[in-house]
Amino acid sequence: MDPHPRRHMAMMVTCFASVYLMWGSTFLFNKMALQRIPPLLLCGFRFTLAGACLLAIVVAAGKGEAGALRQWRYWRTSILTGALLFLLANSLLSGGLACPVPTGIAALIVGSTPITLVTMDRMQTRRGLPPLRVMLGMAMGLAGIVTLVGGSLLQPHPVADAAGSRIGGSELIGALMILTSTLFWGAGTILGRTRPQPRNPMIGSAMQMLAGGIMLLLASACVEPWRPVLEIPLADRTWLAVLFLVFGGSLMGFSSYMWLVRHTSAAAVATYAYVNPLVAMLLGWLFLGERLQASTAVAALLILGGVVLMQLARKGHAGHHSAAHAPRTEATT
Repeated sequence: MDPHPRRHMAMMVTCFASVYLMWGSTFLFNKMALQRIPPLLLCGFRFTLAGACLLAIVVAAGKGEAGALRQWRYWRTSILTGALLFLLANSLLSGGLACPVPTGIAALIVGSTPITLVTMDRMQTRRGLPPLRVMLGMAMGLAGIVTLVGGSLLQPHPVADAAGSRIGGSELIGALMILTSTLFWGAGTILGRTRPQPRNPMIGSAMQMLAGGIMLLLASACVEPWRPVLEIPLADRTWLAVLFLVFGGSLMGFSSYMWLVRHTSAAAVATYAYVNPLVAMLLGWLFLGERLQASTAVAALLILGGVVLMQLARKGHAGHHSAAHAPRTEATT
């Protein structure tokens, strides 16, 4: 057998595992970091550092394509996607988590992302409704998320800062911020895919994170205080959370996500939003002592069943995928 398909499949499995596990863990670490660091500053520092590290790694490996960094068309795409994915989507998500929004409700709202991605993808490619198995998989995934977080919807879980005061506005405002973030994330994913990008997807990911991170830092400098952050002790667990968000959630997770956007369908990529809440719930049980209810097993079956259906639909419609999802000559995301 030709080794190339095997390498491709291994990369596919690795990237899906990274997006599922790394991004599923970010709920926990975001909550930890946001207790001491303002949302815009956290996001800006996280993505700027991750983008710089990724760029350095790729250049050191001899695959830098330094010429791509001098192409304004690539930076124009990075500014567009960076603004949508990071300045708007990620900052709104962090801001919503900093409000007194229960983690379960946040996970449920983020679970609507596949609907946004698939809907925008169909609108862009004008291919009509998704296949029946995709629609059924989406329904099963959403049902699993509802089952997973249903027991916590009415329980308040306010986030407090170091002084014990509540952070952010009302729960309703926070929920609306998170819902709006899913729209910007879907727009950034779908629109960015049709625009010129460097051939090396890692360079494209680094440019997007750098552009978005710098915009976030500039916005933070205008509206958020930085001095209290400088007073956080180095041994504080806040910095451990930040390191995970930078290297796990951003460097590994986002790079894997952008590779998947280039090499598989929007419906397949969107399955991360079904698995992430399950991972978040399990981490809460392991590290925060949160109770796992019997409904968790039912939710797991529904979520994973939905993922399987959507993945099978992707394979069954590979012929349709080639025109709408394949990279352009200069590579797109």
